[in-house]
Amino acid sequence: MAPKKVQPQGAQTLEQVEAKFAAQSNLFYEKCMDLNTPQSTVANSLDVLMKTRSTLLGLYGVAPDPKWTGSITAPTGAGGAGVPGTPVIWSQKLHECLSKKAARVMTKGEIIFNTTAVDETNKSFVSTLSAPTLLSAEYSSEGPCISKAAAQHSAAMVAMQEEFAEVYAQLVGPYAPTAAAKGQKRKGGPDGAPVASAGPPEGKSALSHSVQMLLGRPVTKEDMVYVTVQVEGAGNQSTVSLPTYDGGKSYQGPVAPSKKEAEMAAAKLACAQLKSIVDQLEEEHKAKKAKKNAEGLAKMKKMQEEKKAAAATAAS
Repeated sequence: MAPKKVQPQGAQTLEQVEAKFAAQSNLFYEKCMDLNTPQSTVANSLDVLMKTRSTLLGLYGVAPDPKWTGSITAPTGAGGAGVPGTPVIWSQKLHECLSKKAARVMTKGEIIFNTTAVDETNKSFVSTLSAPTLLSAEYSSEGPCISKAAAQHSAAMVAMQEEFAEVYAQLVGPYAPTAAAKGQKRKGGPDGAPVASAGPPEGKSALSHSVQMLLGRPVTKEDMVYVTVQVEGAGNQSTVSLPTYDGGKSYQGPVAPSKKEAEMAAAKLACAQLKSIVDQLEEEHKAKKAKKNAEGLAKMKKMQEEKKAAAATAAS
């Protein structure tokens, strides 16, 4: 009788890895289809997905692919060396830009990262970045990341994208997202809870996602048009129009101190009024993806079982 195979302590079961692979596939699909997502973020998501896929194939008994290097090389911009493809260290670039803005050397503690685990597994993290005297808002990482360093890297990238858009565009070159993809501001408290990070983005980025769901395709700059006017003695008021949706609906936000805040306010108002429709489309979209992933996994299982059966027959 063959000895019973013992599952190593702490190892993930086949079912757990399958569920993890399906969830990461969904996340990668969302990021890949949203053309406002930076190339580096998509590449990182694919990197994580491919590692999980390798683990899953290993549990199926498939030998590692000798041609697979184990990572995706993302086009991450000029970096500090001015050489295309050199990874951009966003926290360093943010430090440099803030030092230039303040016309002095930054001191320790002026840039504050608040990084927390998403759940009890301590395998996914979100980070919030603030610099009270130098940044106009707090910024959160784009979503859960596989390490604390990755979460802080993501938060710094979002801050660069919002506060230093021109420098950001130079660093990422042709991979820069459209203006609608600017970093999301954190509206939660200072306790580091993943309010914005773990959920959908806010303001203009959220509206971009909503319009994408409504139109069933990636958005373009013609799909969302912001017009902002100055209100004498009060501030700025922005109206966002959706020319390609439902005859061209418009949403006028409340008066805000700056043009940027006025546009964010108009986008939030539009998101709130479109929420019920978008939520329904999201559920339908998720159901379709879950079904497709389940079918894909079932097909993979069947192929592996057939290969094992063929190998056993050949060996007998």
